[in-house]
Amino acid sequence: MPSFPKEKVRNIGIVAHIDAGKTTTTERFLFYTGRSHKLGEVHDGQAVMDFREDERNRGITISAAATTLTWKDHRINLIDTPGHVDFTAEVERAMRVLDGAVVIFDGVEGVEPQSETVWHQADRYHVPRIAFVNKLDRTGADFDAAVASIRDRLGARPIPIQMPVGSAETFAGIVDLVEERYLTFEAESLGRTVVSGPIPEALAAEAATRRGGMIEALAEIHDPLAELFLAERPIATSDLKQALRAATIGRAAVPVLCGAALRNAGVQPLLDAVCDLLPSPLEVGPAHGIDPRDGKPVERLPDDKAPFAALVFKIQAAEAADLFYLRVYSGTLESGGRAWNPRTKERERLRRVLRMHADRGEAVETVEAGDIVAVGALHRSMTGDTLCDEGRPVLLEPIRFPATVVSIAIEPKTSADRDKLAEMLPRLRREDPTLGVSTDPETGQTLLSGMGELHLDVVLSRIDRDFGIKLGSGKPRVSYRETVRARAEGTAEYRRVVAGDALFAKVSLSVEPLQDCAATPEVIDRLGAGAVPASLVPAILESIANAANGGGLYGYPVVGIRATLLAAEFAESGQPEIALNSAASHAFREALRAADGVVLEPYGRLEVRVPEEYVGVVMKTLQQRRAIVEDTGYHRGAAVVRGVAPIGEMFGYLTALRSHTQGRGSFSLEPLDYRPLPENLSARHEKLLR
Repeated sequence: MPSFPKEKVRNIGIVAHIDAGKTTTTERFLFYTGRSHKLGEVHDGQAVMDFREDERNRGITISAAATTLTWKDHRINLIDTPGHVDFTAEVERAMRVLDGAVVIFDGVEGVEPQSETVWHQADRYHVPRIAFVNKLDRTGADFDAAVASIRDRLGARPIPIQMPVGSAETFAGIVDLVEERYLTFEAESLGRTVVSGPIPEALAAEAATRRGGMIEALAEIHDPLAELFLAERPIATSDLKQALRAATIGRAAVPVLCGAALRNAGVQPLLDAVCDLLPSPLEVGPAHGIDPRDGKPVERLPDDKAPFAALVFKIQAAEAADLFYLRVYSGTLESGGRAWNPRTKERERLRRVLRMHADRGEAVETVEAGDIVAVGALHRSMTGDTLCDEGRPVLLEPIRFPATVVSIAIEPKTSADRDKLAEMLPRLRREDPTLGVSTDPETGQTLLSGMGELHLDVVLSRIDRDFGIKLGSGKPRVSYRETVRARAEGTAEYRRVVAGDALFAKVSLSVEPLQDCAATPEVIDRLGAGAVPASLVPAILESIANAANGGGLYGYPVVGIRATLLAAEFAESGQPEIALNSAASHAFREALRAADGVVLEPYGRLEVRVPEEYVGVVMKTLQQRRAIVEDTGYHRGAAVVRGVAPIGEMFGYLTALRSHTQGRGSFSLEPLDYRPLPENLSARHEKLLR
């Protein structure tokens, strides 16, 4: 594939709620850009981007897949992401490296729960977006209602730049409000032939009104257009495109397009909008990080002549060799060249550099700023690691993943499977940072933790199918955490004779709650000058952090606390670091005992949709499961109940809901936060203290 100027490169992602049509739209992108020669469909298991066997069997996207397209002299590096909440980490890692996103909405449902999640992920990473209201050929589709839901539920400023003609079975085409033309898509050519003509007279008045509203909305946020608008001077198409591009890249507004991807309508104009409105790497600006040598802020410009810097954002495990996906932010590197990993302080050789198309790769000789590529067989790099120029090192901001909320116990069927599992789990964890592995302190069983029941089911199926390991598994259970309600101090001594040396240390520390009860623990040093050699302090702090991660009084990881090292003394004989680290761990537990510990359980954001006549019975079932209902509304003839609920109480709820609503109810639950377990349910956890 030829090299492209940086201003002609687009790094984008396709994101949405499940079943809004992400992969269907992506498959049309591939077809119309000539990347594939037939339309791959999700419903018949032939989607190019859903290349994993479990994705094709289940009909959903599980793992983010990358490809590269060319459209009108632009290179589009595209990542198709999952829509199911259990795989939200795939969206998180994609958002971290993207320059822009296409957010797809169902024309019937409008904004759905996962739509909100991916939208806020894009907000967190400052990613400019365009919106595509899809499925306007479905019964009940309403473009204006979908646009209103974007404004009302997401707090965004949507600006429609197209108008659908008809809806459901009468959906016929699209009016382009910017260029004032009517677009239809020939069914005989599978939508490849786009017919552009004048706006029909019957639609002219509505189109003019909508175009005026678009111009007025843009004039409110783009000064050059406002000057033309207020002076009542002619506004050219180029003026509108310039205003739309500035508003999109500045995240002041979200252009909204429309279509029906399954009917091959509206996809080419969406490709045009990707090129016209979303930013190039040059417009995104420099990548920010720190110098690992002194912690000072560092920037890396998207320039081939700048020092090399790239972020490992995804690892794909395979039996032959793992693939490591990189976003290159600056500089260039030849295939086979070496880059420095500041975390491991080792060089990594970039063997087999590939530009990916789903599960296939095309070898490239050089990676450049703005590229998204994959490399094979890196030695010790992990997701979130930086690879850079050793002489000009930089540590880019890592990817932050949500905490796991569900666990299951697993047991290998044979001793051979046990050995294979011990080898395979670290590789799976390296691929999927949201997959946790621990040991049950009561039973000694291995526990797998993940983002939900489906996530863990997919992992178990893959261990069996791809790696031939037979496992028995228990029922899902939620992943609890611990925190404290009050400040307290703890002191502990360590006395041992090891190899004839008398080891002694005494450590005092305090723990106190943070405002965010589920935040990562903070460990800080408040020792007096000279109390302990500076070289020993990092290990003491690390031992405290390890004690928190390893489990508190109830055996669960400790979160939402600040641990402060207050005092330490030690004997210099033998290995004092062993005594200090051990004393610090014991002091931490003593402080926890005095700090009014509490168990936290995971809660999720809940949305239930049922026919209106079943609202009463649904409210009763939610109350029984400790759900907190915050809002009840109506959408397309159905009642929509929104609130929060303990995730552990919602296991098996779909079966109960369908039973109570004659199969007509549905619900979604997305991990939200951790909250204290009610006192009347804490008895089983108190047993761990006895």
